[in-house]
Amino acid sequence: MKMPVLALLLTATVVVSGCGGNDDSGPASSSPNLITNIAVPNASSPPFSFDIGYTEAGRYYLADRNNKAIDVVDTKSNALIAQISGPFAGVGATTDASGPDGIVGITGTNTIYVGDVDSVKVVDTNALKTIKTIAISNSGSRVDEGCYDPDDHLVMFASPGETPPYVTILSTTTQAVVSKLVFNGSSGLEACTYDSTTKNFYINNDGTTANPDGELDVIAASSVSTGTLKISKAFPLGKCSPSGLALGPNSDILVGCDPSAGNPLITLILDRNTGAQLASVPFGGVDQVTYDSASNRYFLPARHYVSSGTAAASGFTPQMGVIDGTTRQLLYKVSIGAGAHSVAVDGTLGQVYVPFQPGSSTQFANGGISVFTTK
Repeated sequence: MKMPVLALLLTATVVVSGCGGNDDSGPASSSPNLITNIAVPNASSPPFSFDIGYTEAGRYYLADRNNKAIDVVDTKSNALIAQISGPFAGVGATTDASGPDGIVGITGTNTIYVGDVDSVKVVDTNALKTIKTIAISNSGSRVDEGCYDPDDHLVMFASPGETPPYVTILSTTTQAVVSKLVFNGSSGLEACTYDSTTKNFYINNDGTTANPDGELDVIAASSVSTGTLKISKAFPLGKCSPSGLALGPNSDILVGCDPSAGNPLITLILDRNTGAQLASVPFGGVDQVTYDSASNRYFLPARHYVSSGTAAASGFTPQMGVIDGTTRQLLYKVSIGAGAHSVAVDGTLGQVYVPFQPGSSTQFANGGISVFTTK
């Protein structure tokens, strides 16, 4: 549904240009700065429950469970201009019973696919409405993160809360289910991505017998059309507990980690052809991550970051890590709001979008969406 009074939303946007918010020294022109915090209705109580963010064509989209909607932000004005209803499940008793969740944009169109409890919703972003519901299950568990294969016109969505978990492949041509792959022995599934160079889907697997703290699974897109959908390779990730995933330059793929308490906070960069580890960056506690080709930087909001560098169950001081795509080194850590685990970048404008929950700091006292510069 459209927001009834846009003027109120514009008034509610708190402009804080010039506030640095980073705790690492470096040239001011290169370190991301906080531009503004965008207010979101009903984000303060109960604490803001949100999931994946996505940007395209001058708009930022956020899966907003508090409002049972997809929030739409104009990235030029940084104003909340609409909230699209599903209808979505909203805040459930558990995360697996909540929605909306993952957002997958079909590049160059006015269509996004949104994971929800038991289904995927197809949303027309021009009309600002849901135009189709694709049933996935009837278990009461969410359809979570997804990714798009533009070569074969396919979308893959994970259902991590099912026993065992599985992925569903949808056709963007027919908007129907094409195939399903069950991950027997898996403890859960996380983010996925598609690489047009290798023609593979990649998905983070929470854990298997061989790799109890996670692996990166590879699925050939060609196996969908041949009816032989299967995992072709599995790259071990050590003590990572993988979450976010992003393709970087050359053959790099970055795996965001959210390790169990007592393990080092890390981020891994692998060669996506061989699985060889190219870098282990001392930063972690993340969920969604992204790569921006315009700035050649990865952005990793870490809600579970702790200054000791060792994962813990409490005492978090959320930071956004910024990693250079060429050197694979951590450039900066930037202060972010409580519970921040979602990120999207408008590379044309050089802006990073990071939603957050209410917290104790003055800058991030109320729930909303932070907007940072990429440099």
